[in-house]
Amino acid sequence: MHQLFVLRIRTVRARIRVLLVVLAALAGAAPSQVEAQRTLNVMVSDTAIAASPSIPAGLTTVVMNLTGKVRRELVVHRVPSGTLAADVARGAVGRSAKWFERWSFGGPAVPRDTLRESRATVDLRPGQYVLVAYEVDPAGRARGDRMIWRPFSAVAASVLIPARFSDADLTIRVKDARAEVVGSIRSGQRAIRVENIGGRPHQVLIARLKPGKTVADIKGWRRDRADPPYVYVGGLTPMSGGMIAQATLVFQAGTHVVLCPLEEAPRGGHDHATALLATFTVR
Repeated sequence: MHQLFVLRIRTVRARIRVLLVVLAALAGAAPSQVEAQRTLNVMVSDTAIAASPSIPAGLTTVVMNLTGKVRRELVVHRVPSGTLAADVARGAVGRSAKWFERWSFGGPAVPRDTLRESRATVDLRPGQYVLVAYEVDPAGRARGDRMIWRPFSAVAASVLIPARFSDADLTIRVKDARAEVVGSIRSGQRAIRVENIGGRPHQVLIARLKPGKTVADIKGWRRDRADPPYVYVGGLTPMSGGMIAQATLVFQAGTHVVLCPLEEAPRGGHDHATALLATFTVR
């Protein structure tokens, strides 16, 4: 009996040593070696959102699946302690930039073309959240008066794995009304990281200029015109200052622009083109 007890103790100690080695390796691993540990599948119909009520906290890939006819984007927003999720969701009506100033983690933008799925990777801290899905009109603009929502929670995991985003092919650092594009990419499927290093919220959409069109065409284009001078590629929904999110998009060769709908301002009674933050070229 004594020998069996000693054997069990040694087995437990060995397992603990293995666990410590694994955690140490993860802590020192290169970013490309640590991917998102969770996936939150979100089914969005024309009238409701279906998703798991809880998920372990940590680096999470949020997958939005559109199951209805309405095109939508999805925002992950944290519920501050002591606040009801319903109250936070009511504040999302109108899609005011002020609502995104704090607690907004971003999320999947509307899928490109006729695709039904888009995804974004975010670092969910333990706490309560709401998923807000805004309807997107044919011009690519989110309708603040047409949204649906659902709460969920991120639960602290028993084993904490360091949150490190995978290597990005291109990094976009947004600050105030401009953006810095770091890196260069070729056509194909590429990982794009967005870092909001400024103090105000930003949404980042990426588009490719149509043949014969220039940046000047974007600056002069009004949203009430049906045909924009660019082709929508994808992006991330609004995120607060200090947040980081990542998306995987498919690129074709050409000149691309980084746009922010939250920066647009009405002039002469019309909504002008989404604010241009930066440009880059895909080879």
